Amino acid sequence: MYLIHAHLEPPPGMGIPEDTDVRVCALGRPEERVRHGSLHADARPHPVLGLFVAAPSLAAAESVAREVCERAISLDPALHGVRLLRCEAPLVTPYYEGLIAPPARE
Repeated sequence: MYLIHAHLEPPPGMGIPEDTDVRVCALGRPEERVRHGSLHADARPHPVLGLFVAAPSLAAAESVAREVCERAISLDPALHGVRLLRCEAPLVTPYYEGLIAPPARE
C-alpha cells in the first residue's frame, strides 16, 4: 500500500469541497484499489489529497492516483475548475534523517 499525495489547485477565489476525499474515492474502480482518502484542505500552498492505493509498485500507485483524480475532476461538477498539479509519493527523508541523527550535546 502506498500513500500518494495529489496536489490540487481550486479555481481562483474558490475553495476545495470539504468532501473531496470522499468524492474522489467514490470514483475509483474496484481494480484500482484506492482504499482511503484524506483531504488536507488547509495545506499550503495548495490543498493536498492523500490517497492510499494498494498497488504492486510506487509507479503504479502514482499512476492510479492520477487517473482517479483526473476522472473525478472531469466527472464531478463540484470539482469543476480544480487543477491537479502533481500526484506523487510524499518525501519522508527528513523524518528518517531525524531518527538517525546523533543526539544533540548540551
